[in-house]
Amino acid sequence: MLTESMVSTYLDRLGCPDAREVSRENLFRLQAAHLENIAYTNLSFYRSGTLNSLAAESLFERIILNRKGGYCFELNGLFGRLLRALGYDVTDYFARWHFGGTDAIPMRRHRVLKVVLGEEIYLADAGIGSLCPATPLSFRHDVIQPKNFRSYRIGKDALLGNVVQAETPEGYLPYFSFTEDPHFPQDFVYAHAYCVQQPDSVFRNKLFVHRISEKKQWHILNPTPENPEYLLRIKEESETLTPIRSKDEMLAVLTEIFGLNYSMEDLPEFPG
Repeated sequence: MLTESMVSTYLDRLGCPDAREVSRENLFRLQAAHLENIAYTNLSFYRSGTLNSLAAESLFERIILNRKGGYCFELNGLFGRLLRALGYDVTDYFARWHFGGTDAIPMRRHRVLKVVLGEEIYLADAGIGSLCPATPLSFRHDVIQPKNFRSYRIGKDALLGNVVQAETPEGYLPYFSFTEDPHFPQDFVYAHAYCVQQPDSVFRNKLFVHRISEKKQWHILNPTPENPEYLLRIKEESETLTPIRSKDEMLAVLTEIFGLNYSMEDLPEFPG
């Protein structure tokens, strides 16, 4: 549980100290502020494989007090606890991650939140990188929902359940899917361990660092054979790419652009 003092500190960290009343407006404010102020990243375990706890107190210390950022099991785990502490009706779902993969039935490795507000139901998500909508999706099927940089829709599948789709140049592609059986903190522990510790996990083989606002995106692109440098990508109406050529530059970007608190020892090795 989050104490009253923790809730106040959390809301201050989001820049939303007055967003205590349960309402659609505040729910949308909180998700947008979370994505803009708390970076999505795997830096805490990318190199080390350190398995951090998903307990509320540990998440609060790492993400809010120590500014380490996090990924879905951590960010949505903590965000769900904040929403519950404020009085929202929240259910955690364990979702299959489709985007960028080729498996017809991919593994479950995403955590998403259902929030019930009167007769309205929303999917709240503060735990994905550049694809994440800045504000919650309405939990309605076959409705196009324009958000910050793209549109989304939710379809139905007899096996996969609810399939959230994201707009791409190739059309609407599956983003993640979930069935509506509720999940609890202990249900995410084994998938968290896989993501953090297994050598074949995407989170051990690629650096993820993202921030999102309703009009702007920031993220770090990994080196590729075509471009052997890390790049800071900033997308608004247009896009800029800035090389990150050293650990000193990376540390400055992480601190000044993403608001993260890491040391040289935490950073990936640089090509060459």
